[in-house]
Amino acid sequence: MHAHERRGALLRLDTELLKARAAEKGDLTHEEIARRAGIDRSVVTRVFNGSVPTLPNVTAIAWAYGIALDELVPKAEDAVGVPA
Repeated sequence: MHAHERRGALLRLDTELLKARAAEKGDLTHEEIARRAGIDRSVVTRVFNGSVPTLPNVTAIAWAYGIALDELVPKAEDAVGVPA
């Protein structure tokens, strides 16, 4: 198995759910989402571009918007990415 095949197990976040929860709190930009989550804006941008965030970053995002991790990280076999 090649390295790129192993990365296939990584999942993307449900960015539609994140957008909806962020909008409920009035956070419409990547900067606002990042500020609420206490992470760098570039991480949020990478997430919305399909990268997989590190566990501390995904946890910060989930906690900031009251989203359970299993809701934010869908069980999709074909979603891949590079850690953000």
